[in-house]
Amino acid sequence: MPTQFITKMNKTEAGFHLLVLLSLADDRVNTSETDVIIDFLNDHFNDNIDLIKEQAFLKALPKDEHENHFVETAEHFFTVSSEDDRHSLTRFAMQVVMADEDMQSHENKLINKLYDCWDIE
Repeated sequence: MPTQFITKMNKTEAGFHLLVLLSLADDRVNTSETDVIIDFLNDHFNDNIDLIKEQAFLKALPKDEHENHFVETAEHFFTVSSEDDRHSLTRFAMQVVMADEDMQSHENKLINKLYDCWDIE
């Protein structure tokens, strides 16, 4: 069950969490990846986002909580988004995980969870 923090997230914040957690799944993230994520979100969603707050939260989130937070956030995103929003995000999520042309097992696991949460085939 999503926490109160998650249920207050807007679509852009939730998308940011999902995409950053996917980019962290291979234990490598850099500023350019975050910049590309922000550009995507700005192009597709128009909710405000406090990047400092969201980045601080994700940085402080224990690694063993990443998967649970990912699933809870995906479930919340489903409730605040349209089908088109979800398809746009999943297409971009695949680009994020395939940017290095090597999908790691944990990246694959999270992508599969996202597709399962949103009932996408």
